[in-house]
Amino acid sequence: MTLQNNSRFPELNAAGSPTEIGSAIGEHFRSEIYELTEVVIDQFNKGSEHPVSWEDVAPASTAMVSKVTKFFPEYMEEMEATAAASGTTIEKLMVLNARNMLGSVRPEGCTSIMVGSSASQTGNGLVGQNWDNDPAMRPFSAVITRGPTTGSKSMSWAQPGLISYIGMNDRGLGICLNALNGPNNNQGVPWYFFVRSILDSDSIEAAINSLDAAPRSISASAAMISKEGPVNLEITPEFVHPIWSSNDQRQIHTNHCVHPELISNNDKYLDSIYGQSFDRKSRAETLVVDALDDPEITVDDVTTALSDHDGYPTSICRHPNDHPTTGWQRSVISILMEPDAGKMLIAPGNPCENEYETYLLS
Repeated sequence: MTLQNNSRFPELNAAGSPTEIGSAIGEHFRSEIYELTEVVIDQFNKGSEHPVSWEDVAPASTAMVSKVTKFFPEYMEEMEATAAASGTTIEKLMVLNARNMLGSVRPEGCTSIMVGSSASQTGNGLVGQNWDNDPAMRPFSAVITRGPTTGSKSMSWAQPGLISYIGMNDRGLGICLNALNGPNNNQGVPWYFFVRSILDSDSIEAAINSLDAAPRSISASAAMISKEGPVNLEITPEFVHPIWSSNDQRQIHTNHCVHPELISNNDKYLDSIYGQSFDRKSRAETLVVDALDDPEITVDDVTTALSDHDGYPTSICRHPNDHPTTGWQRSVISILMEPDAGKMLIAPGNPCENEYETYLLS
């Protein structure tokens, strides 16, 4: 198949205090942030059986601003600067950051692959995923590097205005995100603030501790690589359960619970499991985990697995289909990170059709 040469995602390096970083993001992506905050409700309602309005979410947004200010004041300082610089309101920006808490959450998916340094051909740990979601988000997306005056420097692929998303830091930690079936708590702090706290961590222990810093809002999965190896955190409002890789240092996670303490959620919340989650996990394990005749996994091995079409169109590399609520979704990007090398590879769109381009955390 002929690969298409696509333009890179816009990039920004923002450094300094939270206010300086937030202002830089808001000024640079002013039009994108303003437009996205104006359409986020419409985007959420796409495919939803229970649409919401601004009037429905406004009181919750105001409450979340107060709650985030209490638990993560530095992140709120950055977000307030972004809102001011982009010409939107902090309440609308908060709705963007809390979009997975609005009303009845539609299923979303992804397939994540984690490879430890001892199983990697480069000698560095790898973590990657396909982000199966709304292709309308692609034009709003960018690669943003944050260099705070203290703490970890990090790079994220995200829609500007989000406090954090898929990314890696300069301490050797990378995180991919999978929707997870389980309970939600609309009184908790929005999930992306915890993602940022993980990216600000220098170890898995610190990342887990950061998840206990505030009440959590949703069930989610954090597929991670660190200097300690691959680990997947299955997270609910009540629990954080780490799943460490076995000696082969290879692990797959999709959109259902794997930890023994949470596996009952696969029956309790069956309707919120994103399409073919069990099949995608099994297929990715066949390609990566069970390939023990290949003692060292290469970057090409991972990107080939992320381009796989077994079970098409709801395969690892997902394409539009006729499903009534999620058929319009597809693999919006494919991303692979090598944090110890400060390297992020992103294919814009389905990886079977688009080349990966390199972004460097320097």
